[in-house]
Parts: sequence; structure tokens; C-alpha cells
Amino acid sequence: MWRKQKKVTPRQWAGLLLGLGGLLLVVARKFGTGSEVTALTLGCAVFALFSITAGTLYQKRFVQSTDVRSANAIQLGAALLVTLPFVFLEGEAIVWNQQFVGAMAWSVLALTLGGSSLLYLLIQRGAATAVTSLLYLVPPTTALMAWMLFDEAITLATIVGTALTALGVSLVVRPAKPQAG
Repeated sequence: MWRKQKKVTPRQWAGLLLGLGGLLLVVARKFGTGSEVTALTLGCAVFALFSITAGTLYQKRFVQSTDVRSANAIQLGAALLVTLPFVFLEGEAIVWNQQFVGAMAWSVLALTLGGSSLLYLLIQRGAATAVTSLLYLVPPTTALMAWMLFDEAITLATIVGTALTALGVSLVVRPAKPQAG
């Protein structure tokens, strides 16, 4: 497993910056006129990224390891309290069909329970920098899934961005070579 470390090395900083550059290439085509990305949605995404990074670093440093099931129950209960009032603002009626149930099952079981459980386990067992760098892989993975599921185009920028992101993450998570002495 990853070794626990206190200080981010220059190689890891380079990996984080390279990964961020690759990530920006992957999502670049979503920016522009008529795009679904607005200043508000971009601001929310950046705020979420900083929040999860800060939370991961805080948890790694100050929070005692706990059972993943308990941590998930507390997190999901708190999220339910915050988001439940927004249900009443939704104007469209829910159509219970196979696609809706499948999408909800994927969202709840794989993304929420699976993803947050994996994040908690990685935080407990690894260096926080390595754990948070893995979040850079979400947009390239999403682009690949959108191509497979929705026939969304994969551009050269997406391919180059994915490669840069993967290289950047590998620089962050790869263990340092032992010093000859």
C-alpha cells in the first residue's frame, strides 16, 4: 500500500499540476457559448473539489479511523437532511421506469456507497495526497463512459488530457525510489 507521508514532494507537485492540466484538456470542450457549463456550475464544481480535498486532508490528519459502514451512514444521513428539502422544489414528476430505477441504483450503490467506501478505506490506509490525486481520474473516466453509453465524441484533446492526467496521477502515487547511501 502507499506509504504514509507528511510532506508533498516536488515530483508529486509536478504530478498534481500535470494531472490538473490534463483534466482541463478533458473538460475543455464543455466550456464555451451554449455549453452546459456556466460560471455557476463551474464554481460549484471547483468548490466541491476544494471541499473534498480539504475534507480528505482534515480527515487524514485529525479524524480517528472508523468503520466504513458507520462513516457512510453518518455522511448519507447528513446529506439526506441537507438535500431532502430540495425535493419539494422539483417541478417534474418522477416517472418510475426501468431506466430511472437503473440510474438510481447505479447512483446510490456504485457511486455513493461504493465510491465513498473506497475513499474512506484509501484515506485510512494511504497518503492523503495520493488519495486526492485519484479524483483527477473522474473526468477522463466519465468521458470514456459517456462515449460508451451515450456515443459522445472522444476528441484528440480528451485523449491527450486523459494521458496527461494518468501520467500526473502516476507521479503522485508512485513510491519514491530508495536513496542510495
